[in-house]
Amino acid sequence: MALRQLMLSKKIEQRKAALAELLEQENGLNTRSAELEAAIDEAKDDEEIAAVEEAVSKLDADKTELAEKKGTLEGEIAALEGELEQLNSAAPSNQSRSTKNHDNEREANAMNRLQVRELLKSGEYYKRSEVTEFYEQFKNLRSVAGGELTIPEIVVNRIMDIMGDFTTLYPLVDKIQVKGTTRILVDSDTTAATWIEQSGAIPQGDVGTITNVDFDGFKVGKVTFVDNYLLQDSIINLDAYVTKKIARAIAKALDKAIVSGTGAANKQPAGVVPAIPAGNQVNIEADADLLKNLVKQIGLIDTGEDSVGEIVAVMKRQTYYNRLVEYSIQVDSNGNVVGKLPNLKNPDLLGLRVVFNNNLPADQVLFGDFQQYTLVERESITIDSSTHVKFSEDQTAFRGKGRFDGKPVKPAAFALVTITPEV
Repeated sequence: MALRQLMLSKKIEQRKAALAELLEQENGLNTRSAELEAAIDEAKDDEEIAAVEEAVSKLDADKTELAEKKGTLEGEIAALEGELEQLNSAAPSNQSRSTKNHDNEREANAMNRLQVRELLKSGEYYKRSEVTEFYEQFKNLRSVAGGELTIPEIVVNRIMDIMGDFTTLYPLVDKIQVKGTTRILVDSDTTAATWIEQSGAIPQGDVGTITNVDFDGFKVGKVTFVDNYLLQDSIINLDAYVTKKIARAIAKALDKAIVSGTGAANKQPAGVVPAIPAGNQVNIEADADLLKNLVKQIGLIDTGEDSVGEIVAVMKRQTYYNRLVEYSIQVDSNGNVVGKLPNLKNPDLLGLRVVFNNNLPADQVLFGDFQQYTLVERESITIDSSTHVKFSEDQTAFRGKGRFDGKPVKPAAFALVTITPEV
């Protein structure tokens, strides 16, 4: 590797290390924010309120400064990686054309979603050869009988990145990218490590803790119609329209599958709710003890026998407003608010993050550590077309297709609570 490339690699490494430190600082700021929230509730006189107010102002300033530093570092990393990529692609080589094409494809596949986001900000995304070539082929696809086009990885990453705008559960689950049918060995042994002598043998977990979890690749697709005039428009407009259409359709399908998918029998991922053990499914009454009885069910997951990740409460928006939002509002005898107001932008349940998902029925709350749900993403998304369905309306039908599978690898990491009318 040339000296310039080595220098760029070193700079990228240093900036990524600095970015990791900023992320640690961000975690500290989040902790301070939670502590200040508690301090606000506990403040009793003007002096205490003034002290908390000063701390809040300092926290806001620190958050702003941190956000600016993060933005600067992320921009520098994207720029350096872009420069390094250009140097690598321009480097002389004795490789054949087919080998070079393979290397270019591998570099594109290595581009993560954060990099794609930075390329979009700078406008470089629309100048990349794989993007321009894809949309040129996309425009001509309707003239190819039976043609099917594989979406390049950089566009796939853009689709998967903006899926978060249309889904609530996809960002929470554990995601892996694989090829073909996959068998994953999951060690379900959660016992503690064993202290032994220096020369002793480390004992293995209980026999039978290895579980085979098979994943297939079920197809999910969406047909969308594009006015033919848009096909002649700029690549920017076409990309925005097509990627959002595909992302929205796949996101909604995945969210529903994660909650209630019926599995291989119906050629779809297995959902969380059908897999929850009977002992983790509870009914409680909507009486004066609703909140207390509801949060007690978290103990079904967090038993103290094993460390768990973040537990979130998933529910229909209607359930939160009808049943739980009132517990965040405290008023005195005159109706004046004296307690914490609900944060409707970032709702919580006694500090536990609430995630809205309308695939759950009303009056059901799903508690869970969603890192215990594994979603398998196939490596490619394809698209094909038809000009016949809406020929008279001068529209072309495009069908985006992806392959996914998923299932809860630890069903006991979830609990379903159904709120029933008070008797």
